[in-house]
Order: sequence, then structure tokens, then C-alpha cells
Amino acid sequence: MLRSLRRALRPTRLRIPTRRFDAGIAALPPTAREAFGTTASAAEAVAYNRSRVASATAVALYRSGYRLPIPDDHLNDAVRALEFQYSAPSPETRAAIRAALAVLDTDYTVTVTH
Repeated sequence: MLRSLRRALRPTRLRIPTRRFDAGIAALPPTAREAFGTTASAAEAVAYNRSRVASATAVALYRSGYRLPIPDDHLNDAVRALEFQYSAPSPETRAAIRAALAVLDTDYTVTVTH
């Protein structure tokens, strides 16, 4: 699994009809503190930070050919393998990764090309 996630680091294209993005694994968006300053509540900051890690992990998994269902230990390995600072897999993060993977898999307009 780690080998295939590392393959995701190679430049690939995520195609969306209205826009194209060239990237391997994109850098994470700013942290909650950087995005909201001090105006976000603790719950909002946790949800934001969890979502940004889950979204990036789901894209890496999707680009690597992984589809649902995925066991918890594979999701834990994926989060750790991508080495996002301060990221620790949790039940909530795994649920968010699965939700993002389901969206990517369901949306027929999203394709991966190499």
C-alpha cells in the first residue's frame, strides 16, 4: 500500500470538466488558524483541519486506484505515509476519508489520467 501511495506523488492530472489541476499530492490548504485567524471555535478548527487532511488523503488513495471498502488499518497507513504534520488517524478522520472517496467515486466527471 505504501508503494502505491508513493506512486501518487508522481505528477498526474485530476480532470474536472470546467477546470484542470496538474499535481501529484497537493500541498495541504492552510491550517484553521491561518485560514480563520482566531475567529474559529475549537470545534470548527478541528473539523476544518480533519477535513483538509481527509480530502488530501482521499485524493491520493483515489489516484492510486483504491476504492471503497478500505479497512481501517489501510487508512491509518495512508494518513501516516503522507506525512502530514500533526496528523493522526482517528475514527472521525477515517470516516471523512471514506466520505471523500465515496464522492470521488460517485462523481462521473472526476477521472484520473497518467
